[in-house]
Amino acid sequence: MSVQTPSTFQNLALQALLRDEVLALSSLEEVPFLLFPALFKEAFAGRLKKLMKEMVAAWTFPCLPVGALMKSHNLETLQAVLDGIDMRLTRESHPRGKLQVLDLWNVHHAFWDIWAGAENGSCSSEPLDEKPTVVKVRRRYEWRRQLKVVADLCLSPGLVETQAYFLKWAQQRKDSLHLCCINMKIRAMPVVFVLEILNVFHAEHIEKFELNTEWNVFNLARFAPCFWQMRNLRKLLLAPLYKNVFKIANRTGDREDKCVKEFISIFSKFICLQHLFMQGVHFLTDHMSQVF
Repeated sequence: MSVQTPSTFQNLALQALLRDEVLALSSLEEVPFLLFPALFKEAFAGRLKKLMKEMVAAWTFPCLPVGALMKSHNLETLQAVLDGIDMRLTRESHPRGKLQVLDLWNVHHAFWDIWAGAENGSCSSEPLDEKPTVVKVRRRYEWRRQLKVVADLCLSPGLVETQAYFLKWAQQRKDSLHLCCINMKIRAMPVVFVLEILNVFHAEHIEKFELNTEWNVFNLARFAPCFWQMRNLRKLLLAPLYKNVFKIANRTGDREDKCVKEFISIFSKFICLQHLFMQGVHFLTDHMSQVF
């Protein structure tokens, strides 16, 4: 009789669970700690939604880097993961351990190599005199008590259904989760929408920010308080304006000057900024000495 190695026994157990999702669900609490990541990875690849949901709810490690497994946009798998997070939020205790970070960042993560084997390979026209929307910043001790969700966002007209679903889910749970976006891209979206997003994803965590819109200088000034909070920003790309944006009825030179000064003031706040790209920001042509 041949002798089976421990890894072979684990693979046999894994395949048995994957063949019978009902069995896997009923015996989830008995699944060995070391087998949990491999089982989840295979369940994710096979789109076993019920099993994925229960495994997220009972996740045994501090971090779940599920974004590394998302090779394409699939609404059902995303729903299963987020449903599992909802289950965790409603449970009082998690005997296996406390999940601290749900990582939706779509980049390679060493976690899966270690624990589950290597992977295969129109603008707002509101008056300037109104007070700008201010993004609330939570105190750090409040964040420590909350599950952290990390994601990249690329916001443009016609959002794919997975991103639209995730944004709605995040907005509904912003008081229960610590939502972070490291890399945010805004393309042709109204300022009101972006302000709403930055009331959900805390601006101080953004390290890369791309603003490619047709906003005029008044909208940029309205957005300035959000820039002030990006204290960890390292890379900034601005391509928001065209020469004809100043063709606004009843504008005054004083209002324009006020907006320009307010926008220029944000650059002094970027203490971590290493890369700055600007294109079509014509109103800064005569003010470059104030920017740098």
